[in-house]
Amino acid sequence: MAANGRGGQKTGIAGGLRPLWAFLAPGAGVFRRAVAAAAFAAVLALSPARAQDYLLAPGDSIAVMVFGQPQMSAKLTVDDAGNVVVPFVGAVKVADLSVAQCQQLIQQRLADGFLKNPLVSVGIDKLRPLYILGDVRLPGAYPFRYGSTVESAVALAGGYGVPGELRGTAVASYLSAEERLRQLAAEQLALRVREARLEAQRDGKTSFAVPDPPSAEGKQKLAKLVGEEQAMLSSETAILASEVRLLEAQKPRLKQSITAVGNQIGTEQKQLAFVHDEEQRSSRLLKQGLGVRGPEVQLKLDEANVENNIWSLNAQLSRSQMDLGNLDLEIQKAQASFKKATLDELQKVRRRLAALRVELPSAWAIRNVQLQLVEGAVPAGQKHRITITRSRHGHIVVIDGSSTTPLEPGDTIDIKPVLRDRSLALQSPAG
Repeated sequence: MAANGRGGQKTGIAGGLRPLWAFLAPGAGVFRRAVAAAAFAAVLALSPARAQDYLLAPGDSIAVMVFGQPQMSAKLTVDDAGNVVVPFVGAVKVADLSVAQCQQLIQQRLADGFLKNPLVSVGIDKLRPLYILGDVRLPGAYPFRYGSTVESAVALAGGYGVPGELRGTAVASYLSAEERLRQLAAEQLALRVREARLEAQRDGKTSFAVPDPPSAEGKQKLAKLVGEEQAMLSSETAILASEVRLLEAQKPRLKQSITAVGNQIGTEQKQLAFVHDEEQRSSRLLKQGLGVRGPEVQLKLDEANVENNIWSLNAQLSRSQMDLGNLDLEIQKAQASFKKATLDELQKVRRRLAALRVELPSAWAIRNVQLQLVEGAVPAGQKHRITITRSRHGHIVVIDGSSTTPLEPGDTIDIKPVLRDRSLALQSPAG
């Protein structure tokens, strides 16, 4: 590295260029920050995800850079709800937005009470992967690259399956796929029964029913699951009923106390009226010169004591009435808490069932291909039927494809052999 002769300062790339973040520091000038912003935008433009019409979806990962605020810069993944969690801002809905729209939205949110004139750049960090299933050597998830076609995806997955090369592991793979399919199906059945139980629990019912599965084995499993969930329903309902009964049992005591205090107040009020009458009579006698002041003073003291007793009893009555009202609130609170817990669990069950509706067909397809490999139903040079499943604006669409069909991030490519022996065509499980 050369020196410039004044103080031995170094020049060149290492010594002559200031780090880019120095231009992004809060104290840097507006012009320098703008230059740095353009530089970062240029860097992000080199990303493969530079298609202007690409819309973000769950599973995408974006890189957010807030210039001069490194603590706010992060790599964020779009969650199932279509949100990214931006530091200091919180959840921001970005699904179905282009990268430019996402950048503008995050910049607006940061400008709304967080930063003054924020400079934000957003680029794609990772796109949703491709899912390749069916008659390929290595089915699974693979990174998406722009320009991908079905042919290139098959190449990533090791090419089409060749039974002669895979026969050594075909049986083990088939058994593994069969086991996974059984596990998913069993989980789906259990969750359907639980969903029915939770719906009954939510509606205040004491029993529930679910449709019988077609097979005898399935009916036995269903009966066992229904019995377990029915016992859970009875237990949960009994716990709530017991809690409500305990609270209700306290009401008679409070009502008796309220009645007793009310009677005491009535007695004291009669006593107060009597003392008041005696006081007036004594006052008249005193004015006529027929009485003395001592009894009048005593009557005033008695009147004050009775009034004090009435005040105390009224306070006690108010407390008892408040306690009675609080019991009703506690009963409502217990019932609301029970219902909320039921609804929360029901929501979790339904989310998992929705996921299984996606996982089961894939697991069935893998199991189907493994069975075909075991039975030798896929000869060399076999023709294939290709279907592509993709999400568009929250909707699932299925299209027929060929080896040249261009792919999009998140596509599921299902490659099935055109079987010569139609008896091997297997039906997929019901959703």
